[in-house]
Parts: sequence; C-alpha cells; structure tokens
Amino acid sequence: MGTVAIHESVTVVDGRDFDVPGAGVIPFGYTHTDGGLLAVAPRDPETMLVYTTEDDLAAAQTADSEEPMSLAELAGSVRRVLGADLPMGAPIRLTRFSYQARQAERYREERVLLAGDAAHLFPAGGQGIGIGVLDAVNLAWKLAAVLAGWGPAALLDTYHQERFPAGARALMQCRAQVALRRGNDAEAVALRELFQELLTDEPALRRLAALIAGADVRYPMPGATPDTAPHPLAGTFVPNLTLRTDQGTITVADLMHSARPVLLDLGAGPGLRTAASGWQDRVDVITAKAGDRPADALLIRPDGYIAWAAGSAEPPATAEPDRDAAPGLGAALSHWFGAPLAART
Repeated sequence: MGTVAIHESVTVVDGRDFDVPGAGVIPFGYTHTDGGLLAVAPRDPETMLVYTTEDDLAAAQTADSEEPMSLAELAGSVRRVLGADLPMGAPIRLTRFSYQARQAERYREERVLLAGDAAHLFPAGGQGIGIGVLDAVNLAWKLAAVLAGWGPAALLDTYHQERFPAGARALMQCRAQVALRRGNDAEAVALRELFQELLTDEPALRRLAALIAGADVRYPMPGATPDTAPHPLAGTFVPNLTLRTDQGTITVADLMHSARPVLLDLGAGPGLRTAASGWQDRVDVITAKAGDRPADALLIRPDGYIAWAAGSAEPPATAEPDRDAAPGLGAALSHWFGAPLAART
C-alpha cells in the first residue's frame, strides 16, 4: 500500500477515476483481476492511494521484508495484479503487510494487559483500529477505577472476559471478508453478487453494520443463570436516546462525556436515587423522559454498555423507598463500581 503523487501522465476523471495510458480507465475503489485485488483512490488533487493484494504469495514476496519498501516494489505488485503499468509519482508513504489472523490467548496476565494490535491482528482493513478503540474504552475506566481505589478486585478480570469473545467475533467476520474477496472465478463472482443482493435488505444491512462495528456484542452479566436471565438490555451497547430533562434536551452521548457511570431514571420513580445513594461519589443519577423508552431505568457504564436495566413490567419504586425498590440494582452497582460509601467507611 502506498500514498504517491499522481503522475503527470495520469488523468483524474470526475474527481475519482484514473485514465492510465496503456491500461484505460481504472475505477475508484476495488478492482478484482486474475492476479488479485487493486484499489485506487484520490487522497487530494495531488496524491492518490494505491493498494494491492496478490493471490500468488510467492510472486509477491520478491523483496527482503527487512528492507524499507520501495516505489519499484509497489509498481511491480500493481503490474502483476493489473497486467499493466500504473505510472506513479514520488512516494509519500509506503508499507507492506501480509495476511494476519491472530488473537492472544489471554488479554490479562497479572499486571500485563493487552489491547489493540497487541491482542489481535485482523486480515481486513480498518478492523484493527475500531476493535482496538473498543478494547481501550473497555479497559480505561476499569484501570481508572482500580487506581482510584473503588474498583472491585476482580474488575480487571472482566476485561478479558468481555473483550476476548468480542475479538474472536471480529476475527470471524474478517475471515468471512477474506473468503468473499478471494478469487475471480465464476463461483467467487457469484458469491459476491449474491452477498451484495442480500445487503439490499435493510435488516441484513443493519446486522452486518453492527457486526463490523463491533456494536452487536453482548457482554456477560453477573448473576445470570438458566433460571434468572438478566434484563434483555443488560450487557448491550446503550442506544443514543434523546432525553428531556429539567435543563433541556440532551442525548445519552452527552451524558457519557464525563466518563462516569450514569444511572438513568426514565420512569422508575423516587426510590431509584435512594437505592443508589451509597454510590453517589462515583455514579451520576439523571432523571429524564424519552419517547419509546426501552426501559424504566438504565445503569450505564463509562464505556457505554448497560450494566443493569429495569423494564416497565417490573414494580415501580415506592413512595417510601428502600434498598429493594430497584431489584438487583445494588448488586450491579457493587459488582461494577465497588462497595457503597457506608461499607467503605
């Protein structure tokens, strides 16, 4: 892959395609050939991105991997894939990479924690940064909680418990991407055409988008047994609801800017705040109204995942609130955010 200056002999067509002498018009995006895959895209009026994937690995490995990549190496790869030369100007950035599908067995070993590329490598572009950011967001608040002194002893163990399955799922869908893009025979083309046809259905498109974004993962919640399943929202990524509060209209995303846990009361009643009073030093309690509310109350972790929820079918909080006004809330608060103030003092 390289970012190079657009050669003077190459004409940019409609701001996106490239008219190349001897090769014709190379369209923006990905082009499958018998030799592999070529992608071209303008970065700005002066430079372009060039990317190749070669099916013949023996032919591709013509250079010493320990030596810096050269423009001639990129040009040779383009020639093998495209079957023609693509004139390129001065290189700005050049890099080579090979198929990588790896995942560490453990994300935590005592005081060592792995995240991002140290924990996994994916054979599909753009996946590493997205999944890596989700690793970091999951881990950061837990590290902060432990350093601040209120994080439970086992909190850091939940990092591996949650992010390892998420990484495995990401690796699965990346391997599926590889299978879809490999080959240019009639069967491979038919598979891609069928897959594209399926993606004209909005439910399938939304499901695949959530899969690639890593937003479809449901984290395991404590206390779950075959007989006592947690609320359907527990362990899922919180929807970005529009909220009406006494201070005006905001969104759930606005609440997360403080990087603190949030107990969102959407109709549970006055007992909710009392039930969470022991955690007032580290959990913000917000009362709001939302159209088509998904639950009466949501306990949202700093990484945006729901740690506990109360559905509208559950008993509302009473006018004489006590700790049982919100069943399971105290256990969830203790599990994720440590002992209440009274117990700590």
